[in-house]
Amino acid sequence: MDNVVGAGHSAVPGPVPASSPANSNAVQRYLNAVNALCDGLEQKIIALNGGRFDIPLKDFLAQLPRHTKLRDDFDRQLAAIVVPQAAAAKARALAAYIAFANKLDAARLRAARQGAAAYQREIDAEQKSAASDPSIAARNAAGFSQSCNAR
Repeated sequence: MDNVVGAGHSAVPGPVPASSPANSNAVQRYLNAVNALCDGLEQKIIALNGGRFDIPLKDFLAQLPRHTKLRDDFDRQLAAIVVPQAAAAKARALAAYIAFANKLDAARLRAARQGAAAYQREIDAEQKSAASDPSIAARNAAGFSQSCNAR
């Protein structure tokens, strides 16, 4: 079975040897559940803004309430997914990526509040460096879908 793991996810008690087929199946079920959640978020983000993060400031501000709701709903649903003990490292990799995404979101919002020039500088900086953040590679290596970029 699964054990309690951090990162805001819930769990069901009951240890199972790390190398058991039950653990392998539980880890795959966890990855499938999270990736399905990411896929759903990606579809909603594409419907909202075409899947682009470099949208004009006026569009960013107009879409912000809906985007915030989508992100908050995702986080709430993610927190309800049981993390098997055997998937603890994977959950940590996802949590590190989400922390990185939260920093980007906060920086973009701060820049937007400073005006169009600051917002554009932030978008330009993100385009130059965000994709190379190590949290993305770690998330991908852990088995999470590219669609998790939507978070």
